[in-house]
Amino acid sequence: MDKKKIRNICIVGQLKARMSKNDKPIAHNEQPNIDIAGPAQMKLRHFRIIHSFVLAVVVPIFLSGVYLWGFAKDQYLSSMSFSVRTESLQSATDLLGGLSSITGSSSSDVDIVTQYIASSDLVQIVNEKIDLRAKFSTAWPMDFIYAFNPKGEFEDLLEYWNNNVTTRSENGIVTLTVRSFDPETSYEITRIVYEASRELINRLSDEAHADATRFSREELRAAEERLTQAREAMTNFRLEAQIIDPNASLQAQMSLLTELQVQLSENEVQKDLLSRTAQANDPRLNELNRKISALQAQIAIEQQKFGRGGMGPGGESYATLFARYEGLSSDLQFSEEAYRSAQLAYSSAIAEAKRKARYLVAHVQPTIAEKSLYPQRMMQLLVIGLFVMLVWSVGLLIFYSIRDRR
Repeated sequence: MDKKKIRNICIVGQLKARMSKNDKPIAHNEQPNIDIAGPAQMKLRHFRIIHSFVLAVVVPIFLSGVYLWGFAKDQYLSSMSFSVRTESLQSATDLLGGLSSITGSSSSDVDIVTQYIASSDLVQIVNEKIDLRAKFSTAWPMDFIYAFNPKGEFEDLLEYWNNNVTTRSENGIVTLTVRSFDPETSYEITRIVYEASRELINRLSDEAHADATRFSREELRAAEERLTQAREAMTNFRLEAQIIDPNASLQAQMSLLTELQVQLSENEVQKDLLSRTAQANDPRLNELNRKISALQAQIAIEQQKFGRGGMGPGGESYATLFARYEGLSSDLQFSEEAYRSAQLAYSSAIAEAKRKARYLVAHVQPTIAEKSLYPQRMMQLLVIGLFVMLVWSVGLLIFYSIRDRR
């Protein structure tokens, strides 16, 4: 459609509008006043929008591309996967009863390992073996975004560590990922982190075993001390009484007293028989009287050893001596039984603790990277472009909405 036809259409439309308003025809020679729109032209606000787009979108994308491809240094990745295994070893009785060993992974142990990898303690351990500041700052100051500033404090090093040494746990399996500017450094850091984590799990396992056996071990120590005291008391008693076995000494003493009483009875019988046939001044009667008197005196002395104030072994009566011995013997026997029970309980606790083993198992060993995977330049540039485009669009909409309200 050319300009002439457009003009005629506009004229016809205006004529109809005027006729509908005035209800009178227009003269043939009368020319209507018609405003025709000219071609669109760029205004100042359009140039401002273009300038803002260049400054807010094009320039950041260009600068980001220059930095990513011109200054950012390649980063190499090293990763491995491991898990914390808790294995219960069943005894022979349990196996005969149909119970098999149960092997699993504890979520609490996995959380402990992941928190330990992100802790300052592990950073200090790794930093003592390799210089993390030097390894992480090889690209400084050219790559000032991805490289570490060697003048930073330890807290800055810890933050940089957590950004480049990451962990991800899924179904009890921990995936460790390490990034650095050198493939050997990434591999070495991964290996040191795994060794330190394994030492942590072994230490926790040893502490758990010690906690499980602490009570039985204390009971065994107390029983051992009590047994030692009981044996020392028995030894002191034997040294004071100068006898090894009071039962044997008492039995010998009773045998001696019985023998004296038998001899006294025999002499009294002989005296009675002889007194019936011999004279009163018979020398044989005098001899028997002397023997009887001596036996009676000796029996009295031996019997006195069993009474109060008797002079038995160690200057004590046999009754007191034997009472002391029975008390010490009972204490010694009880201490020995208690020691055997405590020793059995301690052995059982150790065996039970050894049945439960907790250790770290590596499923995927770390390897030395051959190709740089970071920084992901195209992905980073795309994200930056989308972000600045979104910010510019939102800012432009806010500006025009404020302007239209005025």
